[in-house]
Amino acid sequence: MNRFSAILLVALTGVWSGVWSAASGGDDLVVDPDVRAAIRGGMVRVLVDLRVPTADPSAIGRLQDEALRRLDGSGARLARRYSSAPLLALEIDASALARLEVMRDIVARVRTDRITPPHEDSSPRR
Repeated sequence: MNRFSAILLVALTGVWSGVWSAASGGDDLVVDPDVRAAIRGGMVRVLVDLRVPTADPSAIGRLQDEALRRLDGSGARLARRYSSAPLLALEIDASALARLEVMRDIVARVRTDRITPPHEDSSPRR
């Protein structure tokens, strides 16, 4: 086997393992435990990480639109869209979380959005 054939074989093996991983559920959605705990109390602000192909950064907007379309009619409320990051900031309830959990094809992770309030005093702390 020459060097080109060996490189081609390694490259194809990597491609097929990625396809097999996706087909067998290797890209599971992760919901952080603190989201599950907080959702019992009502609405929770979360960040939703979307699965955007690295070769297609223009897909961010399309995937954001698709996630919001699938959440339509649930208790989700859009807090913020990000134009250059594959994220959505949402306020969700238990029904919206259930919908996000079945979006394994476009959602990678749901995590708590930890908003830090600004300091009342804007002077530097020492």
